Amino acid sequence: MSLVSSKSKKIFLCSNMKINETSKVDIILSPEFYWVRIFDIPVKNITQAKAVIPALFEDILEEANKLSYQVIKIKENKYLCFAYINKKIFEAVKNSGINLSLVNAIYFAQNECKNFREFCINDKSFLYTSDDILVKVPNEVLNQKIVLNDFIENINLSSNKIDIKFYNNFLSSKQIYMVLIICTIIFTINFLKYFAYENEISKLDEKIERIKLSNNLPSSTIQIDSIIKTNTTVAQKEINKREALFYILANNNANIKDLTLQGDVLEINLLTVDKKKTEDYISKKYKIISSTTNNLILNIKVQL
Repeated sequence: MSLVSSKSKKIFLCSNMKINETSKVDIILSPEFYWVRIFDIPVKNITQAKAVIPALFEDILEEANKLSYQVIKIKENKYLCFAYINKKIFEAVKNSGINLSLVNAIYFAQNECKNFREFCINDKSFLYTSDDILVKVPNEVLNQKIVLNDFIENINLSSNKIDIKFYNNFLSSKQIYMVLIICTIIFTINFLKYFAYENEISKLDEKIERIKLSNNLPSSTIQIDSIIKTNTTVAQKEINKREALFYILANNNANIKDLTLQGDVLEINLLTVDKKKTEDYISKKYKIISSTTNNLILNIKVQL
């Protein structure tokens, strides 16, 4: 369900776009105003993901210190991450001619236009790539010219608003004074906390660097994540093999003569066993590639 009032008009904002509007608006931002990537991050929640996002975008973008970030969790360990410059969006809205007081909320087109795999608006073309990232493309690329303005009012906006606000309220001197006092209190608390945490953070950074050096790890976070992902996959395969061996060896009907493991294929020789019971037991969990009997020896090959 949309959290936005139905009275607000929806506008898809492109660069250098001029708009004459006197009613409340919800702005859908063109991909021209932000960067978006899908990252595999081995953390449990969005708060933890936000802590590492700047390092991930730092390998891609210049002037990373000017960026703001927003993160949406797609599924376990997978996050949709946005990077944008607040000032750039503010200036684009202001220069479009829209009165800032009329802006109800701002959204990323990436999240709001998924029902339109490709479309054009204001003589510009956009489409979703194979990995579901909305990008701007040359007009000649589109197979069909869907004009978004014809359908934009039917879009049900998500709850994923951009974390940016425009204010035009005039405060009295008393209100400004109260705001300054509150800001001073907050600043003082944070200032004290900074020194309390600085030492612990410094120790943690040093520990991380020592671990990287002792294990010959690369400095890039993306490269380290790739190594972790690869090793996790290998480790899981070995765990699966051990579980399979334990399961098969636990069969009370089996009198094992010998066994060999080559890759993902386990070959077992069993003495004087009930062939059918043994096959039924193994096939409950694993695929039997072959099963032959020779001189009271049952030879079974199992795909792990």
